[in-house]
Amino acid sequence: MKKTDPEVGDLVVCTVKEVRDFGVVCSLDEYNNREGFIHISEISSGWIKYIRDYVREGQRIVCKVLDANPSRGRFDLSLRRVNDHQRREKLREWKNEQRATKILENVFSQYKGKFDAHSIMEELEDKFGSYAYALDVAASDPEQFMETAGNEEWARTICDYAAENLKPPVAEVRGIIKLRDNSSRGVEVIRSALLAGKSENVQITYLGAPQYRIIAKAPDMKEAEELMRKTAEVIISEIKKNGGSGEGPVKE
Repeated sequence: MKKTDPEVGDLVVCTVKEVRDFGVVCSLDEYNNREGFIHISEISSGWIKYIRDYVREGQRIVCKVLDANPSRGRFDLSLRRVNDHQRREKLREWKNEQRATKILENVFSQYKGKFDAHSIMEELEDKFGSYAYALDVAASDPEQFMETAGNEEWARTICDYAAENLKPPVAEVRGIIKLRDNSSRGVEVIRSALLAGKSENVQITYLGAPQYRIIAKAPDMKEAEELMRKTAEVIISEIKKNGGSGEGPVKE
């Protein structure tokens, strides 16, 4: 079940409500707009002359929870302790959840009186952790979704919608490798090495000696990058074993 309040160490999506001389008041967008506060010392690691050079009213930001006291409605936040990668990933996760919420609300609005949308969405959150993940499973593995949901009627409704409107998420990564073999068997050695790296979710194209492009696809970016890296390792290992040389991949 989703937490009603953030905990220390959590990353939270916030909207700036008020900028003061000594800090910033924010609403916690994922927690019914409860308020948090960023002290000026937690805005940036450097000296701040004008706080509005860093934040402004209405701006959406990602913060880290430094202290949480829900009974007093007090949440101390930090902006400077969130790096760019964490900020991008948290915003992506939040946007996906917003989108999934709207999709589910629209699906159940078509069956007024047939389903208790509120209780179903609570159950989805409890069993899958998030609406976005629930929809991903419904689109990519409907049997698993049905089994985890445990209610054939409303679960089938979601699966039918997912099959018709949603595609499983696919991340694509491209990288360049360089392969060389100057022996009389060079073409054969390179071809053999490329075949060793061939797989269902990998495409390899010739760009012009000595460069080859690897295109790897997977459900998410991290898996796609790992697949590209392992494919390059296999190819380069194979060509070196036969007397050639290789390097990369360099991500495009």
